[in-house]
Amino acid sequence: MARLVYASQRYVENPMLSLIVPVYNTPVSLLNRALQPFIDQQYSDMEVILVDDASQSLEHSEMHALLERLKTSASLFRHSRNGGQNAARQTGVNNAKGQYIAFLDSDDYLDPHEFDKVLHGMHTVHADIYGYNYIYIDGTGNELFRHGMAMQKSEMLDKHEAVRKAAQLWPWIFARDLFRADSLYGEIPVGEDLVSVIPLLIRASSIYGINAYPYHYVCNPHSVMQTTPATDRLRIIQGFDHLIAALGPEEEEYQPEVEWQAIEHVLYWEPRHILREQGPLPQAELRQIRNWMNRAFPQWRKNRYLMSDSLAHEMGFKLLIGGHYRIYRMINHLRHK
Repeated sequence: MARLVYASQRYVENPMLSLIVPVYNTPVSLLNRALQPFIDQQYSDMEVILVDDASQSLEHSEMHALLERLKTSASLFRHSRNGGQNAARQTGVNNAKGQYIAFLDSDDYLDPHEFDKVLHGMHTVHADIYGYNYIYIDGTGNELFRHGMAMQKSEMLDKHEAVRKAAQLWPWIFARDLFRADSLYGEIPVGEDLVSVIPLLIRASSIYGINAYPYHYVCNPHSVMQTTPATDRLRIIQGFDHLIAALGPEEEEYQPEVEWQAIEHVLYWEPRHILREQGPLPQAELRQIRNWMNRAFPQWRKNRYLMSDSLAHEMGFKLLIGGHYRIYRMINHLRHK
């Protein structure tokens, strides 16, 4: 259950864009950083929707004072019980008035100059979905690397490539009518973005990539992504089961891309995270991963992207998808001595 606890007087009847910010125990200093562009500048054609997912350590008076400083239309909804990040996002979607929906995690932030480029692109070219690039930074603000779907130029994107490469919700802006009541799957601690974004991309009739870098993703070593134990990381399998069930026969042409996503995330990234943990090799968990993959995608070894994707030629990738976990861990240990 969510209730509206704040609505600014800067009401916008039919905004072009709704920016949804899920919040859970986020320090007000980080929220201030995330919302700074909307404090400094009025965006007359958009709204900001914050959803407090039953925070326990959030100062409500400070939050309200922060919202009062925004020059852009803003509202705050509060959950009575914690439901997870995608539940908060879904509340935002359900209450959004914008033609388009975007997401911003509360510990990340936007570059206002680059964000203006995105808005200009939206006004220039019509599409169901807009994608933009992003910058990974560390906790002190140092740039680590850049990534995205439109790093060379702004252009219409191939939908198969978007489905193959997308892993997060936040580098995209979606037409609101692409969402369903249960579009944002939130039953797993890792991979919820991945299994939510793929159906949205498949439903789109057009995807436009904008060569801009508005989104700054702050890498946090203490985040859920980095600290989830091996047994919970296996629940990404549950997410893929949900995704496979959600895709009907008309989406069968995207089976190679969905299969590649499973190869990359279930066979590579999750074992890579699991093997960082100290102690004996978690053989039961690793065996469960491979058994699931062979059952869900029995022909995965013939996937076309195992020949063409650059990741597939890296030694670590080959070792992990081949099940050579002891060798991978030994080599990784020697590299970090």
